Amino acid sequence: MKLHVIARSLLIAGLTVFSVSSLAAQSLRFGYETPQTDSQHIAAKKFNELLKEKTNGELTLKLFPDSTLGNAQAMISGVRGGTIDMEMSGSNNFTGLAPVFNLLDVPFLFRDTAHAHKTLDGKVGDELKKSLDSKGLKVLAYWENGWRDVTNSRAPVKTPGDLK
Repeated sequence: MKLHVIARSLLIAGLTVFSVSSLAAQSLRFGYETPQTDSQHIAAKKFNELLKEKTNGELTLKLFPDSTLGNAQAMISGVRGGTIDMEMSGSNNFTGLAPVFNLLDVPFLFRDTAHAHKTLDGKVGDELKKSLDSKGLKVLAYWENGWRDVTNSRAPVKTPGDLK
């Protein structure tokens, strides 16, 4: 079942929760490449706890860390094909489907983390999300997955001009 169909079902279930005595419990397959020691796995476990709590146990996640279901591209294909329900990876893994995601890898695009969050939680982020809707994917949220770093042995790099 595609995630957007599940989301609609959850909305309907949430609106009719008082008129339905019980719904069949469902477990969603959630894959990602990071190991169990990574903060993304810890966040996925917390997300599962909150999901169970908010749905009274009717919806849970079966977590697949460590690339158990394949690399990011394989998992994205799995989500699109319905064999995986959710996938978490970096924006660069979506550029083949929506080239606009290349924008997020432009050096010095964001002033700082707060600027990145404000941008992605606003209109720009909404437009990026829409670019994947027609590809059978629904973006639930943005996750900070690291920044591109420039290093050298000569001097600090704080602006693009410092790269000369």
